Amino acid sequence: AAAVMTLLVTLHRMKRMLNRYNDKELKQQKKKAAAAAAAAAAWVPTPPKKLAKVDIQVTKGSDGAQALSAGKPFQRVDDQYWGDVATKDGGAMADNSYEGVFGEEGFGARASNKLLQVRGKRFQHEKTKAKRSYNGFARTGQGIKMNSNSTKFLY
Repeated sequence: AAAVMTLLVTLHRMKRMLNRYNDKELKQQKKKAAAAAAAAAAWVPTPPKKLAKVDIQVTKGSDGAQALSAGKPFQRVDDQYWGDVATKDGGAMADNSYEGVFGEEGFGARASNKLLQVRGKRFQHEKTKAKRSYNGFARTGQGIKMNSNSTKFLY
């Protein structure tokens, strides 16, 4: 019975020591939280730095290299100028569709007409099946055309 009493007293002392330790830890956590709240309340954002305005002279048809300074992102090609050139007077880029280049007789147009009817999961299967079974050159007797369909720029 004396050993049990000694054990109970020891356990009681350990419990009190643990409670004191936890109380100290709680007080420290509360102090840290209060300090963090005070710092957050006192925080003021720093205003952004004002950048000096730089007037960049960009001429039509230039390569955009002078735009490396702040204000305009780098562009290797002036897309507005060359886009106008490409579409002007019905140029090559005026109609950039498949039919505009190859017409209705191209292999892609026929394959597209067949595959437009297929929806969902079956599309991959039907596409693979068509690739296996269809050899357009052998069936239609057409050769490979070597003409170029790219846009010719004169600069």
